[in-house]
Amino acid sequence: PVPQLLGNAAASRRSFAAEAAQAKPAAPAAAAPGTIVSPSGSFKVEMKPGGVAMCTIDLQDNKMNVLGVTFLKEMPPIVEQLEKDPAVKVIVFISGKKDFIAGADIPMFAEVAVRGKEAIKTEVCKAAQGFFDKLEGGKPKVAAISGAALGGGCEFVLACHYRIAALNASIGTPEVQLGLLPGAGGTQRLPKLIGIQAALPMLMTGAAKKAKQAKSAKLVDMTCEVSQLEACALVTAANIANGTTKIPKRGEFKGANAYIEKAIHDYSFVRDYVFKQAKAQVMKSTAGNYPAPLQIINVVKKSIETKSLGKPKGYDLEADAFADLALTPESAGLKSLFFGSTALKKNPFKGATKVQNIAVLGAGLMGAGIAEVSVNKGFTVAMLDKFEDGLQRGMKQIKSNMDKKVKKKKATAWDVNVIASHLTGLTNDMEHTPLHLKRTDLVIEAVFEDLTVKHNIIKEMEAIVPAHCIIASNTSSLAVSEIAKGSKRPENVVGMHYFSPVDKMQLLEIIPHAGTKPEVVATAVQVGLKQGKMPVVVKDVPGFFVNRCLGPYIDESMTLAFEVENFMQLDKAIVDFGFPMGPMVLADEVGVDVSFHVHENLRADLKERMSGANIAAMEAIKAAGIKGKRFGSGFISYPSEKKPSGLIGSLTAMVMPKAKKVPNPVAVAAMKPFMKVGKVSDEDIQNRICARFVNEAIYCLQDGVIRNAVDGDMAAVFGVGFPPFTGGPFRYVDSVGSTKYCEHLMKLADQHGPRFKPAQMLVDMAKTNAKFHK
Repeated sequence: PVPQLLGNAAASRRSFAAEAAQAKPAAPAAAAPGTIVSPSGSFKVEMKPGGVAMCTIDLQDNKMNVLGVTFLKEMPPIVEQLEKDPAVKVIVFISGKKDFIAGADIPMFAEVAVRGKEAIKTEVCKAAQGFFDKLEGGKPKVAAISGAALGGGCEFVLACHYRIAALNASIGTPEVQLGLLPGAGGTQRLPKLIGIQAALPMLMTGAAKKAKQAKSAKLVDMTCEVSQLEACALVTAANIANGTTKIPKRGEFKGANAYIEKAIHDYSFVRDYVFKQAKAQVMKSTAGNYPAPLQIINVVKKSIETKSLGKPKGYDLEADAFADLALTPESAGLKSLFFGSTALKKNPFKGATKVQNIAVLGAGLMGAGIAEVSVNKGFTVAMLDKFEDGLQRGMKQIKSNMDKKVKKKKATAWDVNVIASHLTGLTNDMEHTPLHLKRTDLVIEAVFEDLTVKHNIIKEMEAIVPAHCIIASNTSSLAVSEIAKGSKRPENVVGMHYFSPVDKMQLLEIIPHAGTKPEVVATAVQVGLKQGKMPVVVKDVPGFFVNRCLGPYIDESMTLAFEVENFMQLDKAIVDFGFPMGPMVLADEVGVDVSFHVHENLRADLKERMSGANIAAMEAIKAAGIKGKRFGSGFISYPSEKKPSGLIGSLTAMVMPKAKKVPNPVAVAAMKPFMKVGKVSDEDIQNRICARFVNEAIYCLQDGVIRNAVDGDMAAVFGVGFPPFTGGPFRYVDSVGSTKYCEHLMKLADQHGPRFKPAQMLVDMAKTNAKFHK
């Protein structure tokens, strides 16, 4: 899970505790007749016809509207004044920024959290709950929502009586992505408004709803064009004031939903079944590693059982659970990802030049993916392939993904057609191909991992492209310094290693070689940021960072696979630890041939750190034709992904048990002569595989492969899915303690050999139990 728009990490660092302690609300100042302006200028109220007061929210000390000190200090007295004014019949809240309210001010919240549970309950939950309770209890309030209304922003609009969403609106409760639950009334008001069945998935996953989805779910009452939001809100408010428009009652459901909602409230056996299913779903997807969704289930269930949903006791249950979650290590890990990802959204390198025209060489899976994320973000893209059929496959892949967006209503047909107009497909022999290349600012090659091929391509490009053009290689295994030897302008050559599938994976490794100009590095990072990626600059060494850490992970997996009765045990243990998939499925997904190539590529460089696996056994697996899932010959036999069609197919699917993944008999037979089965527990598997990954990450920091621990944590989580709740390998070691983790590695080294020998950096840190993150 990636935390989005929950607050601005660059927010003011004034002490939340000191501000809250002052407790005297700032009185609003009078401006022009009929206008009220808060002391900071963040809130401005204008009187409109029909007894409507329009309050514009535009925090002056922040790029986003966030729920923090300024909000909770200046907004309540304004609302109180409007409640007392007999001329005001209805209050409209609208944003002066792109987004309505993007969430809580996380850095401010972190300052309160260090002072313990009671401070969190009182200064965060109770303060916000108290204000929203007054908001809900007074005169009618209309929320005019544009952009993001997430977290505290969503809870604000839930406290309003009527909600209008512009078509660009996104409404949700993503607190769970920070290891929290909504703490300002969200667990109480959301189920009351849209029903328990609809609310639980929103609360447990943090998934936001777009405007039309929100309208269907009765989360909002009306939608409109962005340009019409203010006018629509004012007309609606005036109609509420004169009685033409009635405010919908909360909790009024129709048809079957009404019976189900009533049954959940009234009958314990129905309630138990619903929440048991919800818990089972959470356990299946998280293996119990994330306490927040389980606490959400408990809070909502207890609120219903005690008939206190939306009542003081329900809010107390919410505040107590929020404070408990805020102090968990899982929440600390997830919050660190929020701060880390926020930091990586800024380019730390100076001198970036403007890039508008990009040429992508190779229309395969990676090339088409790079072209797609580039054109989607406003670049003009030329995708070039040697063969027409290859080009058409790449263009089809991009069109298919764009069509899915239209089908899911994430974009209109007009939107995708406009985007597609900036993408041109080319082959080498087209007459106008050189014309496109002559205006290119950046070439990204995504062709075969063959040094000669790459050298030839660079020479061909440099004969056409302008002198300022940067040439980037999407290599995953070749040294960028070796690739640059084929260039007459090596200072313009850099590595840009994307991860598959490109349209979904956020990480981008930027790999300069010794001669790459700093401005080129800055430009590559800037392009990555615009593509929506999380760029991490790494050293030009075998495997770079992510694959360098995966090498020992693969090595230990290929050792353990021969020590257990069924190698599927490895996958179960690693998924239970918190990875999205286990090592055998990972090898099948990326390609067994690719995984083994990574292993081979790193053996010469890492030496004893890659000494666990039996090379002869790996060669036997290759010789047996085990190549991976896409070849139909991986470690695992996968059930068919084709669903039966028609009535017979539907009936068959209902009565037949779901097929499971099982070991591929061909792989099992190839491995049999090398098996050395012993007693290996799931905990042994987790300890050994994870230790190899974590220790190599520390070696990378020690050897300057990554710039800092934050980069390493982000790359590990967003590149290979290192358990997000840990915050990444370096946060994980910090939580265990460097002394204890070093001792853990030394014990493993005594048991299994020198491949577990801890990095010297960790040995030195262990002397004082030092931390990677200060």
